[in-house]
This record gives sequence, structure tokens and C-alpha cells, in this order.
Amino acid sequence: MSTINGVSNSSGGPQPRNATGNSSLGKEDFLILLVAQLQNQDPLNPSDPTEFTAQLAQYSSLEQLMTVNQNIENMAAAAQSQQQLSALGLIGREVIVDRSDFQLGDGDVALGYSLDARADRVELHVQDSRGRSVAIIRPTELSAGTHFVSWDGTDNNGLPLPSGNYKLSVLALDSRDEGIPNQALLKSVVTGVDLEGDKSILVTGCGNYSLNSVRSIREL
Repeated sequence: MSTINGVSNSSGGPQPRNATGNSSLGKEDFLILLVAQLQNQDPLNPSDPTEFTAQLAQYSSLEQLMTVNQNIENMAAAAQSQQQLSALGLIGREVIVDRSDFQLGDGDVALGYSLDARADRVELHVQDSRGRSVAIIRPTELSAGTHFVSWDGTDNNGLPLPSGNYKLSVLALDSRDEGIPNQALLKSVVTGVDLEGDKSILVTGCGNYSLNSVRSIREL
């Protein structure tokens, strides 16, 4: 059996730019292949005009989809930049966040709670990193709405607790000792903003929180 060596592509038509390694075809590659198809068709049996029209429609659709995708990416980048600029504008302002975790430092902490209905009894339990209740605050504001109390960082015996991470848990009961829907809140002043990737992290006196957790903003 004879062996044929040196076989090469004899076609002189254009080749796709990314035919070496990249399996993804762009709109330019699609057009190159379409032109090559027309150049190499059989003159005695030309391509079906209907099929040619369908291929042109596919090319047009591909170009439109790629343009839409690029526009979406540009809009997402612009929205991210706008969000970061908005976060920088919060420095020095007071924010309320829908979070229960906080850091205890040298100063007092504004612990908050939101009630869907009037309560007969409310208790704010401060838990340490092990989940132990180290302080219980019994506020007097029991009406529906948002309320805050200032906690000085002491335990139930009036002794100062060490600095660190803590968590706020809210117990709200009505006159029949049935639970009332509530939300733990924290209030603090923004002292800085960390721009981490596509997220904006607010640095406050009681911890770091994402911009999405901000419930309200106030000027001091």
C-alpha cells in the first residue's frame, strides 16, 4: 500500500481568525465562513438562495445579540461605579442596618428593633460569639414601629464585657405570650467605605455592613 505525504489544504479562501484553538466563533468569523462558502460553491449547482438568506439572517441575529450583550455589560459596569460613588457619599452619615451581628468597642452601641404590632413585652438579648446570652435589655417602647436603646456594653451584673463580636436577638410577645414578628436593627455612623470587587462595604462604629443591608440614612 502506498503512502501519501504532504497533503495540505488547497483552498485559497479566507480562514477564520480563531480556528486555532478557540472553539468560539464571533460575528467576523461567521462572515468569513459565509464568504468562503460563496467563493467555493459549485457554479453549476449554486447555493439555494433561501438557505443563503437564512444564513444572512443568522448573522444579523448574532450581531444584534452580541451588541445587546455588550450594552448590558456596559450598563452593569456603570451601575457598579454609581453604587460605589453613592457609598462614598455616606461617610459621616448615620445609617440603620437590618443586621443582628455587631462589634463591641469602647463606646455605647445603639441596639434597635422593629415591631409589626404592639407588644406586651420586649427583651433584647445580647449573645457572645458562643451563642451565650450575656446581657438582657428590657426596653419600655412597646408600640409598633422602630425603636432604639443605647447599650453601654455591660452584662446583667453591670460589669463591662470585653470587646469583640456579638449578636442581637429580639424577643417580642403579646398579652397571650405569642410571638410578634420583629426585626433586629443596628444604628451607627459610617466612618469609611471598602470597595471590594463589585461590592461596597460600609465601615461603621459597630461593624462592617454591605450597602444592601442599609435600611435608612440620616444626616447628623
